[in-house]
Amino acid sequence: MKTKGDTMIIKRHVDQVWERLDQLYANGTTFISWGEMYHWYNIQRIAKAPWRDIQARWQELLEEKGEKYLDPQIAEVPGGISFFFSRKPGQLSKLAA
Repeated sequence: MKTKGDTMIIKRHVDQVWERLDQLYANGTTFISWGEMYHWYNIQRIAKAPWRDIQARWQELLEEKGEKYLDPQIAEVPGGISFFFSRKPGQLSKLAA
């Protein structure tokens, strides 16, 4: 297992977490299912530790890109969590006006 902060993640899944964060950075959105969270972190209950690990990795990614930290938005959807990242967020109502 590999540790990032105080969270244990199964070593073979570290690259999958980074892949999702790369998707978030490059495309502005990604999805992590509840099943993946339980499996990747080998946990029975999703508490704060996995979220803190993902947040720390996100911060590391932004630092590597020379960007200041921007917290991604999240939405709980059926089956997991969708993440959204935009440097210039907008609203559909403004596009439609």
